[in-house]
Amino acid sequence: MIKKRLTILAISALMVMCSGVSALAVDYGSWNSGNIYPQDVMNTEFLTPVKFLMDKKVITGDQDGLFHPEKNISRAEFATMMAKATNNINELDIVAKKNYYNDLSGYDWAKGYINACAKANLIQGVGNEKFAPGKEVTYAEVITIIIRSKNPSAVTSGTWPDNYIQYAQMNMNSMIGDRNITNWSAPATKGDVATMLYRSMPKSSN
Repeated sequence: MIKKRLTILAISALMVMCSGVSALAVDYGSWNSGNIYPQDVMNTEFLTPVKFLMDKKVITGDQDGLFHPEKNISRAEFATMMAKATNNINELDIVAKKNYYNDLSGYDWAKGYINACAKANLIQGVGNEKFAPGKEVTYAEVITIIIRSKNPSAVTSGTWPDNYIQYAQMNMNSMIGDRNITNWSAPATKGDVATMLYRSMPKSSN
């Protein structure tokens, strides 16, 4: 009798452990709790890209716990995202000591990422050794940097930004097709940036 009870207890414990493991697994199709991901993207088109990028540690929510997909994003913030998304984050402390730009005072949190992107030729300054970290990044800049991250030699002729816009429209419709971008010089929203970056990244679980 005692042996039988022990067996039942062992089976019960195993079932609890298994259910715990199952509960910890993230199901992108049915996850509906606001305890981990920003509440303001739940049940919206931004849910999947934001969850994916947060799981990859490319982005985080704001200090209030929300994502604010309608807000614009600065060049410093986007450079940080791109450095993480492209895995250009090795030796950040070392590259942060480089002085590629002279206007990064107050942006110590982003300097390493900005310099990493500059070193990888993903992003450029605005001239005169300035990066304009607080300036809002535009849609044209976003697609240019994403294209460079995928294929540095994809666009070799034409005048910027028209050459990159044309390339994106011809070759990356799945990334931008439903974004309805009518003004490429306009500041990009966080929601659109997250969506385009998510679509450009490999989806391997490894």
